[in-house]
Amino acid sequence: MEAMTNILHQMMRLLNTLRDETVKRILLPSAFLCCAMLFCAIPLFAAESITFYFHSSETNINNFKSLKTEFDSYLSKFGPYEFQPFDDRATFEQHVRGKKNCLLFLSSWHYNNIYKPYALHPSLVGLRNGKNSQKRVLVGSASGGDLNSAMKGPVAAASSPQHTKSMLKDIFPDKGAADSVRVLSVPKDIDALMSVGFGMSKCALITENALDNLKMLDPGLYATMKPLSQGKESLLLILAVPTGFSQDAEKIIDMIKNLPNDPDGMNVIKMLDLDGWKLVDPSDKSKLEG
Repeated sequence: MEAMTNILHQMMRLLNTLRDETVKRILLPSAFLCCAMLFCAIPLFAAESITFYFHSSETNINNFKSLKTEFDSYLSKFGPYEFQPFDDRATFEQHVRGKKNCLLFLSSWHYNNIYKPYALHPSLVGLRNGKNSQKRVLVGSASGGDLNSAMKGPVAAASSPQHTKSMLKDIFPDKGAADSVRVLSVPKDIDALMSVGFGMSKCALITENALDNLKMLDPGLYATMKPLSQGKESLLLILAVPTGFSQDAEKIIDMIKNLPNDPDGMNVIKMLDLDGWKLVDPSDKSKLEG
């Protein structure tokens, strides 16, 4: 607005320097018309881009370029939206701290760790096979794997080391062992299972869904594994909104919730290993913030 006012003042000063009154009468209406058009355009130029920030401690996505390209292409159909993924938790947290005009995709574990200092509210929770939660299963070799050997590590997992150790505290009898165990980070759950099969790790921490898929896709490898224990149920990916979000949050949340109803949107959501979203209800919120 200040810039537009300065332009108007400059134009008036220029007109005042003209001595020919006929020229002034011709140019003055045009000058006011140009200024009116500029003022009308202010809302268009002032529209601030809304960013969706992403970091998942539960998965190792190794192709952020494709994820960003697909998301940006889809979001561009609805407005000035941008998708920005991060592979490092500390960088993600530093970048989003204090920002209001944004939305955050993050794991339920991560949300629980930062929602208070970052003043976040959960809006949507992901769905997979009709469920909005999952359990982590600790899987070892069928030929002799047990919890005692698992606690000596290494433990293969597709989640971040911090998240993996947090989950292991619910599984290992010795909580201290969870803090000290060596974590072998791999891209996907199937890689964690294969690392056990090839003797690269003592056990693998995976999702129930991954173990069910292995039984169908590779019965031979599945036969060499045995579940040792399982952790607590946790919610899937969360879409959170900062307190004081100044835009039309309901409209934007509906846009994300409706991703599965659009073929392009379904391609995007599958890249997050989900097939749908649901609104967070009071029981979900109590699990997230309990």
